[in-house]
Amino acid sequence: MVAMSETFAPDLEEIHDRFELEGDETVEEKYEELLKFVHSGRNRTDELADGLGLSGVETEYLIREAEKNGDLARDGYTGKKLYTILITSQGQAKLPAISEIDAKLAEYNLTELDYEVLKIVANVGSCTVQPILEELSVDLAPIKLIPVINHLIRENYCESSGLWRRYVEVTNEGRSVIETAEHEVFNDKSERH
Repeated sequence: MVAMSETFAPDLEEIHDRFELEGDETVEEKYEELLKFVHSGRNRTDELADGLGLSGVETEYLIREAEKNGDLARDGYTGKKLYTILITSQGQAKLPAISEIDAKLAEYNLTELDYEVLKIVANVGSCTVQPILEELSVDLAPIKLIPVINHLIRENYCESSGLWRRYVEVTNEGRSVIETAEHEVFNDKSERH
């Protein structure tokens, strides 16, 4: 088992100069985050770049390193498959164990944060980012919420509208996922935090 201060990322020093990271972020941390994102169902290169807060080029560098190390693989090398990234069994083995709830939500390509945002939007109705931020159980910068909302839109759980697509609302498919998840994932309310 990997200690919290240790990293399971390989030595990536040779590609450090290709990244413009903020603050004390490291390429190794981004590598680990990449594996976690792919494991949680985010497998398109554009949503990985959004979630990681990296450019498309930087994300491709990380994906290539993960492919070289056997942690990730592309779904194929033509068409849309080129941009679909899968985690290998080796990559999964490096990740810390996830909770039963996280595993069940991953079947819907959701994390607990995704699900919480989906439920907030369902309860609030058509809204901008601000009401979501006010209702969240965690303190999150607006820039970190946008990839979550984009993911929910790509999964067809939400849709956006309005000038510059500023408003988000739950779709029928999103409502169906909430109902199913409430029954199958959160049937025992004591399991939720």
